[in-house]
Amino acid sequence: MSELVFRTIEITDKSWIDAALKRSQFRGCEYTFGNNFTWRRAYNVEIAPYEEMYLLRWDLGGEGVKYSFPAGGCGVREGVELLKGYCDQRGEALVISANKEMTELILVEYPEARALYRRDSSDYIYLADDLSELRGKKYHAKRNHLNRFYENDWSFEPITSENIPECLAMNERWCEENIVRCDVKDSIEQQSKLDESCVVRCGFKYYEALGYTGGLIRVNGEVQAFTFGEPSADDTFVVHVEKALKTYQGAYTAINREFVRSLGGRYRYINREEDTGAENLRKAKLSYNPVFLEDKFDITFGGK
Repeated sequence: MSELVFRTIEITDKSWIDAALKRSQFRGCEYTFGNNFTWRRAYNVEIAPYEEMYLLRWDLGGEGVKYSFPAGGCGVREGVELLKGYCDQRGEALVISANKEMTELILVEYPEARALYRRDSSDYIYLADDLSELRGKKYHAKRNHLNRFYENDWSFEPITSENIPECLAMNERWCEENIVRCDVKDSIEQQSKLDESCVVRCGFKYYEALGYTGGLIRVNGEVQAFTFGEPSADDTFVVHVEKALKTYQGAYTAINREFVRSLGGRYRYINREEDTGAENLRKAKLSYNPVFLEDKFDITFGGK
């Protein structure tokens, strides 16, 4: 068995990583190249290839080092033993992050392992049809917001290299509206906003190379909202970023709906990622009535 060597992820890794991710068909946002690449600095992301597998580790500081269950279609025992061997050599306890289905399979093979549910990291999964149509009583409030927004002189268009500078300018305005000071990190929500502002700039810098799909909304010709993302599985599109200014009521609801409509029914599910434990963000994501959560667990092997 060859030795695992973890290193920084690079944009040139995209093709082989995409191939491994496609074989696994995991729906979680962490199983997308764009997520791993744009968050590489905030999460200290490192990667390692092994045969046809893609291995990912990250370090969140206080939470310690974690590993995603390997992508590429490996078996449960094969993937775990590979990571266990690596951690044993380093004298570390192995912690694997996995979805509910993989966690159940791992615990069958390793009943001595301990699994911890991470609600703050669980992704919100919606039916694309629900978000594009907003039918029924449960979306009554959303439709009211939309009706107010649609009273404006608005338009939707795809994000391209030509309008990215306008999106970046809007992002700076969003930061002014939502982030008090860039050197103050006094809450989970504030830290999340600070990190995401950097991720947005990185996403736009490498937009074409990352193969992102996105859209923006203008009102009276000026960009007021934008969003972008990429698929994690054949039936699932992950929305990595969604931003709207406060000027017009319903702008967030409008960009959400119009972008999903622009995908043309190519995906059954829309993954709007996790809430990181931020109360306002959790409330907003729940208000769109997810069809299920892509639950995440930390599975610890060895140690006390």
